[in-house]
Amino acid sequence: MTTAPLSGTDFSPLLRTDFTDDAAWRTLLDDIDKSWLTVMDDPSHEGFSPDRLLALVPDGSRYPALVVADRDTFRGEERTLLLVDVREEPGRTFRAAVPDAFDSALGNLAIDNQTFDDYLASGSLGEDGVYRLHERHRQALAALRGAADPQGAPVFASVRGRVPGPGNQPR
Repeated sequence: MTTAPLSGTDFSPLLRTDFTDDAAWRTLLDDIDKSWLTVMDDPSHEGFSPDRLLALVPDGSRYPALVVADRDTFRGEERTLLLVDVREEPGRTFRAAVPDAFDSALGNLAIDNQTFDDYLASGSLGEDGVYRLHERHRQALAALRGAADPQGAPVFASVRGRVPGPGNQPR
């Protein structure tokens, strides 16, 4: 079976490569912010490696990363997605915990606020290679979300100090 190249949008494709659990896939889609993604639920990608997926990226692509829902995504209690570098050194990877750390990582990559180097070289990844948000980062996100609610706390009202992230570790 031949597989067509990926679409030429600016949004990163979320490529499903494991088709063993449709309910887990639907839950994953409910748990993540899809505003930076083009969801691709194509059985022809089943079992594809990151290198094989990279071969499908069209010339001139502006994707910040490929996002892969692979077998490891659906194993265990913690959901993680694999992010594959398309721009700097194609093929480098790290995993991001769903939902918050993934949403943060892909959003930062998409707006060029962070690069793969920032995540891979800054000590931001756990020993298992997974990017997770620090508690202060979660608090900052909660404050921002609360600001959208007129009854919520003012932005930054409850968050003091720097928010940790790549290159910005807690003191």
